[in-house]
Amino acid sequence: MEERIERIENLLSQLISMVGNMKVENEQRHNELLTKLENVELDQEYIWKKQYGTKGRLTRIVKQRN
Repeated sequence: MEERIERIENLLSQLISMVGNMKVENEQRHNELLTKLENVELDQEYIWKKQYGTKGRLTRIVKQRN
């Protein structure tokens, strides 16, 4: 009976350790995803600014020709 209790305690300890490791890994992945999302947002903002600037220049050129 004593061995069985010890085995259960060891298994429980391993499970607790595994859950702790999973939590740390999930936090790391979450932070990586946030960083990537921020980069995508910055890229999108840059592209929109370039697009708007090009559209504005094209509009001025067309107006000048007319």
